[in-house]
Amino acid sequence: MNITDLQPIPICSNGQDARGYHDIAFDKSDPRALERLVDVGAHGIAVVPYYHLSDGSNPPYGRRIDGSLPRMWCRESLVPMLRSANDALAACGCELVVYDAYRPITTQHGLWEWALAKVAADHPALPRSELEALTSQYSSDPRRFDPVDATTWPTHSTGASVDVVLRALDTDEVLDMGAGFDELSAVAHTDHLERERVAGRIGPENAALLNRRLLYWAMTNAGFANYPSEYWHFDFGNQMYIHNTRTEHGPQDRAWYGYCRLCDGV
Repeated sequence: MNITDLQPIPICSNGQDARGYHDIAFDKSDPRALERLVDVGAHGIAVVPYYHLSDGSNPPYGRRIDGSLPRMWCRESLVPMLRSANDALAACGCELVVYDAYRPITTQHGLWEWALAKVAADHPALPRSELEALTSQYSSDPRRFDPVDATTWPTHSTGASVDVVLRALDTDEVLDMGAGFDELSAVAHTDHLERERVAGRIGPENAALLNRRLLYWAMTNAGFANYPSEYWHFDFGNQMYIHNTRTEHGPQDRAWYGYCRLCDGV
């Protein structure tokens, strides 16, 4: 993979929202639904338990999120896919770092409340309903969560979502992506820098633009689907994955990874 030869990231034309995936059906009869969770870091993939850090090195939070895990877990089938992405990235001198994967509901509650407060502070004039709608663009709302109701499952609770960034192999330095992890604004949208390039506000050799392309194509070529509001978020086999690949697979496809508890899948 040559970073300067990568195609632009497609411009999203269907809106960017974390709510629409809930109408995707879940096929509990699919044998893959019972696939176990595995420890990502134990399989040679770099991890940083971003939400579990307590030393202030996890902006914008600066503290440990309630319920967060010290290790990263994901569905077993995602591991070879992550390795495949790393194989492609190695030629460019970098690798994936997993910041989040399987997420307990307690953690989702903590992140939702933080995001809602941040959006409210940024938009003090908006009514509550609009604040919640805007927050839903960046965080799955866990308040209706029911383990037997597929329309209420946060996507990370399936173990089939991963949040990843790039770091240099020689220095372990995180590469410039043009926006911070979990930055709740349009600059975090996957296609944001492509739009800036088209508008002439950045050049085609912009480092962050090329790094986003590198991450996007490494992950999508490995079989993941990106969530357009977050350059770092990728899914496989869950409702969000089907939602973001509907033009390829058709609207009748069902997810095969649903909600799971860590104790169920290990």
